[in-house]
Amino acid sequence: MAKKQAYTIKQGLDLARGYCSVQERSQAEVCSKLISWGLDLEQAEDVVSSLILEGFINESRFASIYARSKFNQNHWGKIKIKYSLRQKGISDICIREALEEINQEKYYSLCEKLAQKKWGDLKGEGYVSKKQKTISFLNSKGFEYEIINNIIENLTTK
Repeated sequence: MAKKQAYTIKQGLDLARGYCSVQERSQAEVCSKLISWGLDLEQAEDVVSSLILEGFINESRFASIYARSKFNQNHWGKIKIKYSLRQKGISDICIREALEEINQEKYYSLCEKLAQKKWGDLKGEGYVSKKQKTISFLNSKGFEYEIINNIIENLTTK
């Protein structure tokens, strides 16, 4: 079995700069990667601090980009984005700011579009079954129940 390469702090810092240059990373991701490269926790935290000072890591910037991309590409709602960011160790303040950047009209419109598509895909289902499955689908995407309920009401009254 090959021996794990242990890097110095300087080597870890150089590698981490490259790692962070490829895409935005959270502090926890970078710290975990540094530890996997053979640095101990204290050394990894020192490197992360240096990267923050150099602007390679910015928690607020990461949260903002992450929230926008998950909303636009994966069609996630705010609840799912929030919990995912929490798992990545992002502070509640940064999460709140990132979620506020999502345009409310686009957010509602996306939820409505997903609801209409799901409703249309459930041909042959009874009304109650269609409603439950559509609500469950939108809920799994992370949309708020109040918005889902409002959209389902509008969808069923047409």
